[in-house]
Amino acid sequence: MAGEAREKCAVGGIISRDEEVEASALMYESLFSMQHRGAEASGIASQLDNGNMESKRDLGLVRDVYRPEDIRRLAGTTAIGHNRYSTSGNKFKHMQPYEDMPLGLAFSHNGNLPVTQQLETHLAHHNIRVQHFNDSEMMGLAIGKYISDGRSLPDAIELSYPLFRGAFSCVAMQDGVIAAFRDSKGIRPLAIGSFENGYAVTSETCGLDIIDAKYEREVMPGELVIITKDGIESRQLAEGESKLDIFEFVYFARHDSYLYGQRVNEVRRRFGEQLAISHPARPDNGDNILVVPVPDTSVPVAEGYADSLGLRHGQSIIKNRYIGRTFMQPSQQARRQQLRRKHTMISEAVEGKDLILIDDSIVRLNTIPGIVEQARECNARSITVLISSPPVRYPDFYGIDTPDQSELAAAHLTVEQMRDKVDCDYLGFLSISGMVEATHMPYDAFSLSCFNGEYPVGIGKRKDGLIKPVSNEYTD
Repeated sequence: MAGEAREKCAVGGIISRDEEVEASALMYESLFSMQHRGAEASGIASQLDNGNMESKRDLGLVRDVYRPEDIRRLAGTTAIGHNRYSTSGNKFKHMQPYEDMPLGLAFSHNGNLPVTQQLETHLAHHNIRVQHFNDSEMMGLAIGKYISDGRSLPDAIELSYPLFRGAFSCVAMQDGVIAAFRDSKGIRPLAIGSFENGYAVTSETCGLDIIDAKYEREVMPGELVIITKDGIESRQLAEGESKLDIFEFVYFARHDSYLYGQRVNEVRRRFGEQLAISHPARPDNGDNILVVPVPDTSVPVAEGYADSLGLRHGQSIIKNRYIGRTFMQPSQQARRQQLRRKHTMISEAVEGKDLILIDDSIVRLNTIPGIVEQARECNARSITVLISSPPVRYPDFYGIDTPDQSELAAAHLTVEQMRDKVDCDYLGFLSISGMVEATHMPYDAFSLSCFNGEYPVGIGKRKDGLIKPVSNEYTD
């Protein structure tokens, strides 16, 4: 992703009817498969067979946070988990699951509440101070308050639900029950699965696949799903309307996951096919063209583009996966240095070629200029850059930590001005209509807020700070 945005989080929950099957071990595997959704911190909370709750949370990757003795200490038949990217609050604090040990409550949230005034007022009315809590923790506090008043976990969520204004896919655990619920627009995905003697709920279907859980369905927008060892029940807490964030298809979801019943990899291939229609390569030099994806999300896009036009494609950019996420660096200068270390080009593969670089999006204009610079140093004859989404002109307020609008390149530059800064010979984007068409879903099935500024869930006073972008190219 060119000029990366912090990604959304991963949540999950496991209930096993077999005491020999440790929910914490399955939760570990599921979180490991969803590492791409959050690499700053990870946590698992487990209800032990004696009814007590144990947990493990720490900064770092899943593989580094948990030791074998941690998983053994967490042994039980009920567990929830969380992988975090910080989109609200200090990234070194606020690790999840949120816990209220006296209540035996654990809570994990994927998303963001851009409007919290009503929630804060409610908590203050009950003498709960919120100065040091982020939105996720305030949600947990609200649910916990109703539990402390004698309500069950499902009832506490139902009573708290009207206070939650934003995007959320959540799992909570208390007293042998796992509850999973989504906002009324379904902006964040949340999948339900079943396995022998148990149930699972995860942010993506890849989190089910790794534990051999059969995908059953999504938690529906506005729905509360109550999971116990006896089965699954459902309550509709609000009238629902599916507005899945289309960035899941563009960048966030793993290639092998399913969204709206479609393999993400195949949708991305169709992004490439749409790019081929909008930006076909020049026919006079087809033998010299090389289509190269910026790893990893763009690989199927590049394949779809090249196959549609009968062009050669190759992965001539090597991604170093062991240097840490670029946006975690403390300064712009350090970020640029990290980006240079992150991608290396195979010089002999691109020398003398008419290079077509494929990437999924442009945010700050950090990544792609450095890659183009490397291509020129490798003596590429010409350089085209194609982006498999429209220009990102508006910030996200639903759980992707895209920068302030002032940092969004497309909010302040025309496509031609961005091309000049990238220093490529041609820069093209996929239009909103082309992107949606590739999903085989209707336009109104998605939240497109980063591209068109239309927010399906109110963002309150934050809307007052938005500016009109300098151009509307590719918005149809």
